[in-house]
Amino acid sequence: MGGSTSRLKRWMGNEEEESDGCEKAVKRLATPFVYTRRGSMFFDEDGDVAHEFYEEVPPLRRGVKATMKRILTNLTPQGEVRLPFPCLNVDFPIVLYQDS
Repeated sequence: MGGSTSRLKRWMGNEEEESDGCEKAVKRLATPFVYTRRGSMFFDEDGDVAHEFYEEVPPLRRGVKATMKRILTNLTPQGEVRLPFPCLNVDFPIVLYQDS
C-alpha cells in the first residue's frame, strides 16, 4: 500500500545544484503520508467498474450448461484513487516509535 519507489523523487522534491557550490538544495520537505494509490479496478465500455468482467457464452447444443468467458479487451484502468485518509509510506526512511 502506498506509493512505489519510482515516486520517491516526486515527493522528495526536485534536487538542483546551486550555481556557485557543489551542494544540492531540496525545494520542499518530504512527507511520510500517501494520499493517493493506483486503482486495481477497471472500467468497461458501459462505464461499470470491477476487478474482472465476464460474459455468458450460450451452449452450442441442448443439455449443456452455459459457460462464463472472461473479458480482457476494451477495459480501461481506474487510475489514481484518492485515499479516504492519509497512510504512512512504507519507503519513508524514518523510524517511528512511542516512548511510554
